[in-house]
Order: sequence, then structure tokens, then C-alpha cells
Amino acid sequence: MNKIELLAPAGSKESLYAAINKGADAVYLGGTKFSARAYASNFDEKTLEEAVDYAHMYGVKVYITINTLIKEKELREVLEYVGFLYKIGVDALIIQDLGVFNEIKKKFPDFELHASTQMTIHNGEGALFLKENGFHRVVLSRELSLDEIKYISKELKIETEIFVHGALCICYSGQCLMSSIIGGRSGNRGRCAQSCRLPYSIIKKGSGELYKGYLLSPKDMCTIDDIEDIIESETDSLKIEGRMKRPEYVAGVVESYKEAIENYYIKKHSNTENHKKVLMKLFNREGFSKAYLYKNVGKDMMAFNMPKNTGVFVGIIDSNGEVDLVEDVSLGDGIRCGENGFTVSKILKNNKEVLKAFKGESVKIFPKNYRKGDYIYKTSDVELLEKLKSSYLNPFGKKILINAEVEFEIGKPLSIKTVYNGVEFDVQGDLVQEALKKPLSIEKIKENLGKSGDIPYKIENIKFSSFDEGFLPISSLNNARREILQKIISFEIEKYKRQVPVKSYLNDRTLKDKKYAFPEFTYVINTKEQLRALMDLNIENIVIDVFDKSYGTIKIEDLDKLDLTKVYIKIPNIIKKEFNFICDILDKYIKDIKGIVTANVGIISRYKGRTEIIGDYKLNIFNSSSAEFYSNHIDLIPISVELNRKEVIDVVKNCNHELQQMIYGKVEMMVSEYCPIGSTFGGKCENKQCDEPCVSADFELEDRMKERFVVKTDRFCRSHIYNNVPTNLIEELEELKNIGIAYFRVDFVDEDYEEVIKVIKMLQGSLEVYSSKYTKGHYRRGVE
Repeated sequence: MNKIELLAPAGSKESLYAAINKGADAVYLGGTKFSARAYASNFDEKTLEEAVDYAHMYGVKVYITINTLIKEKELREVLEYVGFLYKIGVDALIIQDLGVFNEIKKKFPDFELHASTQMTIHNGEGALFLKENGFHRVVLSRELSLDEIKYISKELKIETEIFVHGALCICYSGQCLMSSIIGGRSGNRGRCAQSCRLPYSIIKKGSGELYKGYLLSPKDMCTIDDIEDIIESETDSLKIEGRMKRPEYVAGVVESYKEAIENYYIKKHSNTENHKKVLMKLFNREGFSKAYLYKNVGKDMMAFNMPKNTGVFVGIIDSNGEVDLVEDVSLGDGIRCGENGFTVSKILKNNKEVLKAFKGESVKIFPKNYRKGDYIYKTSDVELLEKLKSSYLNPFGKKILINAEVEFEIGKPLSIKTVYNGVEFDVQGDLVQEALKKPLSIEKIKENLGKSGDIPYKIENIKFSSFDEGFLPISSLNNARREILQKIISFEIEKYKRQVPVKSYLNDRTLKDKKYAFPEFTYVINTKEQLRALMDLNIENIVIDVFDKSYGTIKIEDLDKLDLTKVYIKIPNIIKKEFNFICDILDKYIKDIKGIVTANVGIISRYKGRTEIIGDYKLNIFNSSSAEFYSNHIDLIPISVELNRKEVIDVVKNCNHELQQMIYGKVEMMVSEYCPIGSTFGGKCENKQCDEPCVSADFELEDRMKERFVVKTDRFCRSHIYNNVPTNLIEELEELKNIGIAYFRVDFVDEDYEEVIKVIKMLQGSLEVYSSKYTKGHYRRGVE
């Protein structure tokens, strides 16, 4: 088992220095474009190359994030950017868009590529699919348990990376469209508005019952207590989230996890309580959770009351305006009281001003932005931050010690030899002279050769193979030292540099042979009412979701009552432990059904060539190169619902494959292992499980603007949140056909019998489309 990698975020130069000085084995960072943290400081080309060289001097790997979806017009630019990254010696790229992956594999076949967590890889079949197609490493979804991580990493022998500390998305990464749909800021484009951190109410329809709070805001994850279990899962890399965080945060988190990892390998017990205290002071939301490592999906992993930094509890204000401290407080500390905050400007102890007060003391804190009975919390620890600041104020504070062999013989050049990383380096300096007065001592030579400035290396252990009591100017010693250290620096930097291939493959497309005659329209349904409406209108090519658990839905056994020759089964996009169960169902009906609809690449890999596969729009196909990649694996390619009209035209113009557009339906904005219904209305029964209120009632999520979104659950207890208004492009049908889209998808989510009939009549032209009831989605506006 190889020693595990600690991978740290570097959203700025200061964070880069902090991460490396505190012991990170690798860092990940973004350029000014194509990064999923578009609002981080990020690096321009000059500072990016400097960052790569700096890291490589320390033997630290650099991974660059290109983990956003790429528009057609950006493909050429992103490939030019990849060429620059290839040239400057970046170790690997973290990729979301399979079109970008497709092009990089053609032009830069030896560039190491990692599949971003934005690719939503959460089962073994999906991980194998990516490995077999050329990914070196898979960054697994945060929703996996330790057992699942171990299976993929150890049993399937796939190089994996997992998140171990920092903020959690409540939706599966790469599947969230909430920020995109509500405000046009796409999480898939690095511009998430963090809609999950806002307050919501969950409402039981018809009863008026509701729960309020920050119902979609999870606590940050912290796994410092679980390092032994995590390392023994045989994952390859432990990733810290936080490219938007300050460098002190990066320093403190890296230092804590590095010590815990090192202690594991030397079989030393880690005092993780001290680490957790530091981590709590740096940032927490109502404490921490272990995310899904131990299969927890309940409300105890949520920060229902406070979506921001909670801080650590300091005490309760008494009737005298004093507080009995349960935590030290210093001038300059940040204090939170309820929703408000302030910086400590004065501390009175026994009516005398002090710079610091300690746990157990009673003090008054100023300014007095609080009242009797208020609970106060420390959100910023000035002493801790000042201590951690040293990690980035001196970029070369960490030294790599080098052994050297020195020859110091009169009449011969000064000779210094060393071996670093298995490579021999040597320099010949000036001639050693006879000492006319005072000869140079061994101690003086060692002192000067052992100096180190703004470089990572320091000559520490010096052995003299020969020594005469001769003389050299100190400047000669310094020059020889600088020369040999510069040779090491140059070698360590230059060995990563590469020549960029000349040939471009961007317009190299291959036509795909048609295997199926696709239906012009497919209709996705999940309830018996919706099915009845379609059957009453003699509609064929129905896509049935038999995995929805909500009230009135179609069950698996209902399939036996249908003529399946014109039926597709909609397969969940998220499939974990139930993978074999779903495959058993598919295998039972595979010869009878027309095909399947899914975005789960594990299922796509398993059933490729066995049945017709229509992709789900959550495959996030943004460009023609992505369509080309998927054309080798699925039969009908869905384009992303985030593209506008002009972008759809761009894709069609450069694509040789059949494309499908969603023309009607409520877009799925989130899918999550966590269920807001079960965590609020679920209650407890004897076996400690949710009593499934979703089966007997319908639920909605209401935001601050009083907009209500559909919340549904599937039979595996995952929650799905849908837009409150259907996207309706029926008026654009002829325009879309003229553009070159020949196939269309109609989605029914919670529509009743009458609403289904209305939509079909709109499609058939016998009923006018009332635009005010619908949205055009991104068709006109698009996303940033």
C-alpha cells in the first residue's frame, strides 16, 4: 500500500505557500478560467507557472482544475490553455467535461487526467467505465461510505481521491441545477450562488404543516478522528476542500491532517481532540459531521440554524453584563452574538483592562453588542491566526536538508557533490589557496555552505573527503553553494516541462452508424394518472419511472400489465448499493422493453449494445465533443438544459450525431442522499427508520420569495427537488427542428391527468400555449 497523498486547496499564492509549508503532498488550484471556483483569487498564466515551479522545487504535485462544463465556442480556447499547462509541467488536470477529456486524450495522450467529483462517480461500474476510457484517477462523490470507497479503491484497484474536510454540497456534485435555474449562475460553470445556504420551509400539501430553517445547509465534514479507517480503505488521496478559504485556514487544516497521517504510519496515537479544537476555531457550521462515511443521511449532519461560521462557544452574558468564559478571549478576536458580530476592542477583568482573558474568568467584553442571556461565540481567534500566518509570510520557511561531500585541497578547485532524488550534482569552485594568515576552518566552511535564502534547499550534513588548511574568499564559498543549489532547482523544475504537440484534433469527428429509429417524442412519467392520460390519447414511446416512491406512482410490478414494446424504463441517475437490484429488474424486462433512459455511466457501461439507451439531460452534454464521446456509448444524445438557443445552434452545427432536447418539463434541480421530508416529518418508528410520510402525502419546499418547489423521493430514499414552473419550449418546436434538433423529451413530474392532456394538446397544436404559466428556462438567457 503506497503512502497516502494529502491534497490541499490553493486558491491564492498565500494558500499555496501555507499548504506546502505545512506538509501537503499535492495542491489543486485553478486558472482564471474554466475552474469550479470562479470567484476564488485563482492564478493568471505568469503566477500559475511560478506556482507550479515553486511546488515542484518542494517535490509537491500540482493538479489544475478544469472542472466546469465547456461551451462549444470555448473548446479551442480551453485546448490552448491545456497546451500551456502541459508545457509548464502541470502534473494532472481535474476534468468535468467529457468533451474536454475527449479532445485532451487525442492531442495530449500522456497528460494525466483526473475525473472531477463533478462527474458524479458514485459506484464501481461508473469508476471502471472512466478508468477503461482513460482516466488515471477518479475523485469519488462525497456521498460514498467507507465500505464503498474501499470496494472501488481496493477491490477494483482504481486510483481514487476522496474529500476528508470542508464544505459539503447537499446535492450530488455535478447534478445540481438550483443556482442555475433560479438565478442563472451555474454550479456546473463554477458560479454557484449557494442556494442551499438559504432558509426554506418544507410544507405538507393540504395540511398546512411546515418546518422552517436552513433545511438544505449541511455541516462541514471533518474526518480527523477517522484517518486510520480512511487510510485502510486504500484510497490514494485525501482532499481538503477550501479554495475560497483564507490561507490560515489552509495552514491549520493541512497541519492537523498531516500530523494525523504521519502518526498512523509510525503507529503513534494522535490526539485528535486538540486538532478538532483548532479546526472548529478555523471554521464550522454548528459543529462537524462525518458526511456519509458511515452511511449517515439524517438531520444531525445538517446546520439547520446557522449556514455561516458558527464559531466556538464562549459563554452566556449574565445580569451584570459579564460572561464566565469557557474559552480564552483576546483583543482582536471575532465574536458572534445571534446573527450579529463584532471584534473585541476591550476586555475588563475586575474593572481593569487586559489584553487576554482565560477560560474560567469573568469579564466584560466590548463593544457591548449583546444583552443579558445572550450566548456568544468566538468566530475568529486572533492568536491562532497570527500563529498560522507564518506559514505563508515566508514562502521558503520549510527547508529540504541535503547531504554534501566536500573536497578542500590546496591547489585544487573546491568540489561539492551531492545526490538528490537519485540524481548526482557537483560543482567545481575556485582554486583553494595556501593560507597566508588564517586558514578557513571546517566549521567556517560548514557555516557558509549551510546558509539558505529564498530557496527550498539547505546543505545540512557535510562530509569532507579531503581537507587542507587552506584559504578561499567567503564569496567563493557562497558562489559554489549557490551554483550547486541552483542546479538542483533547475533540474527539479525543468524535468516536468514538455513540448506541446502541433497537431489539433478539434474538428476530427467520426460519423456514427444509426442502430435505432428513434421516436420523435418520448414522454417521461411516474404516476398512474399520467399513464392513464397518455394511454387515453394512444401515445406511444412512454418512459416509465418505476423507482419513484411518492404517492400514486407506478410500481415495478405494474410493468407486467403493460405492452412493453413501446416502453422505456427510466433508470435512476444515482445508483449505489442497489445497483444489482436494478440490474435484476432490467434483465427481467430487457427483451420486452424498447430501451432505457439514464445518466448513470455505470448502467450505460453495463447495458451498452444490449438495448437502446437514451441519455438523460443530467449527463450535462454542453458541446459537440462531449456528444462525440457519448455517441460511442449511448444511442440518443441529450443536450444540456443549461444551453441557450445560440449555444444549441453551435453544438448542432459541429455535431454529427442525433440530439434530443427537453421541450417540456420541470427540471430536476437537486438529487440528494439527504431527505428534507424524512428529516422533518419523518418521525421514528421501532426500527429507528423514517416512517415514510412521502408515501401518503405530497410535499413542497418554499423559499424566501414564497416560490414552492416539488419535493419527491425515490424508493431508495433519495430526495429530488424540481423547479416550481415547467420549462415549455413547445412554441419553439419548429424553430428547434429548423436548427437541427429532431428528437424531443417531455417530462411529467407531478402533473395530474388534466395537465398531461393539456400539454399533449399543446404539442399537437389543438391548444394554445399560455406562456405566462411556464418558463423558457435557459433557452433565451443561458448561463454564465
